[in-house]
Formats: sequence, structure tokens, C-alpha cells
Amino acid sequence: MVLAALAAVLFFSPVVHSLQRMVDRLFFKRHLDTLAAIRALGAGDLADLPVENIETALLERICNICHRTHAALDERVGDEGKLFTHPADSPTPLPGGAVSADYDLALPIERRESNAWLHLGPRTDGWESDEEEIKSLTSLSRFAAMSLEHARLSHMQIQNARLDSLSRISGQLHSHDLKNRLHDLSFLAHHIGSGKLDAEDTSRLVNAIRKVVGRMQTLMQRMADPQAPIHPTLVPCDVSALLKKSVADRLWPEGVHVHETLPDLPAAAADNAMLQGVFENLFDNSVQAMQKQGDIFVETLLADQMIEVRVRDTGQGIPRAFLKQRLFHLFSSSKESGLGIGLYLSRRIIETHGGTITAESKGKGKGSTFFVRLPLWQSQQK
Repeated sequence: MVLAALAAVLFFSPVVHSLQRMVDRLFFKRHLDTLAAIRALGAGDLADLPVENIETALLERICNICHRTHAALDERVGDEGKLFTHPADSPTPLPGGAVSADYDLALPIERRESNAWLHLGPRTDGWESDEEEIKSLTSLSRFAAMSLEHARLSHMQIQNARLDSLSRISGQLHSHDLKNRLHDLSFLAHHIGSGKLDAEDTSRLVNAIRKVVGRMQTLMQRMADPQAPIHPTLVPCDVSALLKKSVADRLWPEGVHVHETLPDLPAAAADNAMLQGVFENLFDNSVQAMQKQGDIFVETLLADQMIEVRVRDTGQGIPRAFLKQRLFHLFSSSKESGLGIGLYLSRRIIETHGGTITAESKGKGKGSTFFVRLPLWQSQQK
């Protein structure tokens, strides 16, 4: 009897398992229909999305199609490359395609330059993936990778076209209207300097006009090619003194009040002219964000063996999504009339100094703070 029972179990077990899989397919849809999944992925419209949403949108669709709690696209190679996750607070996967407790699968995506990895979290139904599902997911990941590459190339072509258009427009402006206005301003500055106005007022006005001329010339040069190489001439720079002079020389709107905390600090390694341009851009943004009325706090301190500059305002603040995804990107601006060049160039300038520029905001109407960090001159000489 016992032997007969064992024989029955051994014989019928595969049959029962096969029946169970058929029921699962009919009622629970555990396994992917690859073609249907590709259609549902909707990858063809990725190129129509804003560039900062491509990867996260793709991961969200993959999670929905594959019934996964979270997913990650890991393009990190050494210290370069990026990591994208959905949802945004998903766990960070292990590098190199290693499987961790937070992700069930790590599917390789082959590329010419290096491999990337698509990490998939657990299924929403709690079931484990079998070989058939993994095979379907691998095919789906390859298609998703090709669609992502197509969307990125499309965005790159669009951006190159915009750069070309901007270069043509700036060239026309340089040859006509702006060039003439610069000449007029220089002419006025020369004659006002020899007038009969109060000496102090005349000096401030002349300096302000000349400053505008210099800034317009710099802007024109950089508009011609925002991605042109930047080569700073690094010298010992007293950042606190530079900021004091910038604040004192600037003609602030009557409704703006500037509060300074600028102690004596070790010299930073910086190009004074470039660095002043960055600070002027931050001041411009603060004044516009406050609609020319409010408080600006300018502070310097020593932090982690670097000079840190903080520029805080009481303006309208920066939306969280824009702050996280677009703030320092070329042609990205939260202002209706903004070109989206100033902060992009500021970041490039600071990074060529070996420093960083970041920002934070607590939300709409709560102001914003920009942090600029620069290496010490002494550390650069070692």
C-alpha cells in the first residue's frame, strides 16, 4: 500500500504541477506576453517627454506591466553615470548588477561603451519569478533599452538644434542692436565721469554702467556657445572681500535689504572675474524671485576644508520637482522670460574650479538658498 501511494505521488506530481501552471496562466497572468507588454510599454512616445522624465517614466511603465513594487536603472560605471529609480525613494541597488535583498532580478543591458543593469523589485503578488518569466523580462528589457537610447538621441538632436538657433540669434544681436547699445553705454560712462554731478554719485553711476557693459559683453560671448570650454585662471581669492565689494557696488532696488555675514577666511583658489559673475547671477535670481522686495542674506564660512558661500532670499522659492531635476540644466528656467543659461553656466564655472554649487528650497513662498563651495588655495598647492 505504501509503495503504491509513493508511486502515485511520483507519477501524478508533474501532472498536478502542470495543471497548476495552466490555472495560473488563465486566472493570474503571471507570465508576460512579450509583444503585448511592448505595446503596453508605450516606449514610442518617450521622446515626447521632458528629458528629465524619460528614465523614470520608463521604469514606472515597466513596474506596471511586470507587476513589480519598484525598479531601478543602474548606469553607474565607477564614479560616473547615473542611477534612476521608481518610485524615487526606492532602495539603491548594489553596483555591477549584484542582486540584493531589495531586488529580485538584475537584468544586464549590453551597450557599446559599458553594461547597464535593470533591477526589478519583488512582484506585487509576492510570487517568485520562474525561468519563463525571466526570459520574457530579458526580452522586454532589451526593447526598453533600445527605446531609451532612441529617446535620448532625439533629445540630443533637439538640443543641438536649439544651440544652433541660439548661436545664430546671438550672432545677429552681436552685430546689430546689442553691439550699438554697448557703444552707447560706454559713451555715456565716459562723459558722465567728466560731468558736474556729486563726485560720489557720479562715481557709483559710472561704475554701475561700466559693470553693466562688462556683464553684457560676457553674456554675449557665452550666449554664442554656452557649451564652450571654460578655462579659469586660479589665483588666491579673498571670497569675503569679493562679496563685500559686489554687494557695495551693486545698485539694489529700494525694497531689497542685504544682510552680510562675511568674516575673514583663508583664500580660495578662484578666477575672480568668473566667480564674481556667478555671484552676480545669484543676486539677479534672488532679486527677481522676490519681485524686487525682500531680504537677501549673504554668508561665508569654512566647511570641510572648503570655502562655502550661502546666498539666501525670501522670495517665491523653487518648486521641488524643478529643483531636483532641472535647476542647473541648459535652457531650463522657472521664469517665463528666462533663457535657462545663467545657472547652467554658473555650475560649469564652479565645477571647473573644483567646487560645487547646489540649492535648496522649502517650497513655494519660502525662499531659496544657494550653496557655492570652493577649494582652498593652500590645498591646491600641495
